Amino acid sequence: FIKSGSPSDLTRHRLFRGMYALQLKQCMASIPKNRLVILENAELRADPVTNINKVLRAAGLKEFENVDVDAAWAAFHAAYPDFEQTGWREKGEYDAMSEEMETFLDEFYKPLNEDLFELLGTRFENW
Repeated sequence: FIKSGSPSDLTRHRLFRGMYALQLKQCMASIPKNRLVILENAELRADPVTNINKVLRAAGLKEFENVDVDAAWAAFHAAYPDFEQTGWREKGEYDAMSEEMETFLDEFYKPLNEDLFELLGTRFENW
């Protein structure tokens, strides 16, 4: 599933996106833990304005009021029309994966997710 290449290739690989503990450790080298806000995707999607305001408060910035989320996404897509060609999706609608791939990903991420839970001091049960 992973093609060999230089170490810098890993940062562009989609598997790297899920190596959250490694990425957070890099952030924590420069940003105090109390300034980081960790959100699950479902939490962010359920109430985007409240959760974005959590991030803004942690950064010491002014909170949003009366945000039109649909207009914000429209502006985003206008500014970045090729966004979904990167492999990311706004709505998270992806093709079903094979059982073999799901097993591979579960096994690949299990120790990495344990590192993440230990780093954060909490578990995300749906991971």
